[in-house]
Amino acid sequence: MQRRHVWGLALIVLAAPAATGCASNGPLASTTVAQAERAVDEAQQSGAALSAPVELRTAEDKLKAAQAAVAKQDYGQAIRLAEQAAVDADYARARTASERVRRMADEMRQNIQTLRQELERLPQ
Repeated sequence: MQRRHVWGLALIVLAAPAATGCASNGPLASTTVAQAERAVDEAQQSGAALSAPVELRTAEDKLKAAQAAVAKQDYGQAIRLAEQAAVDADYARARTASERVRRMADEMRQNIQTLRQELERLPQ
C-alpha cells in the first residue's frame, strides 16, 4: 500500500511541471500569433498581394493554422506556425519593396536614355 502511495506521489511530482509548462505556453502562443497577425497586416498594406501573392498567401495560411492550433490548445504548434507566418510575411513585404525599387530603377534608366537621346539631337 505504501509503495503505491509513493509511486502515485512520484507521478504527481513528475507530471505537474509538464502540465504547468504546457499551460504557460498559452500566453506565449497568443503573443506570437498577435505578432504574426501584425506582420501579415503590414505585408498586405505594403502591396504584397500584387508583388508577392504566393508568399503572402503562404503567410496567411500559416497564420490561420496557428490560430486554429491555439484554439486546440496546441501551443507549441501554434508558436511554430506563427513564427513561420511572420517570416513569410516579412519576406513578402521585402519582395514587394524590392519590386518597387526595381521599377524605380528601370524608370530612371529609361529617363537617362531619353535624356541621352535629347542631348544627341542638340546641335553642337
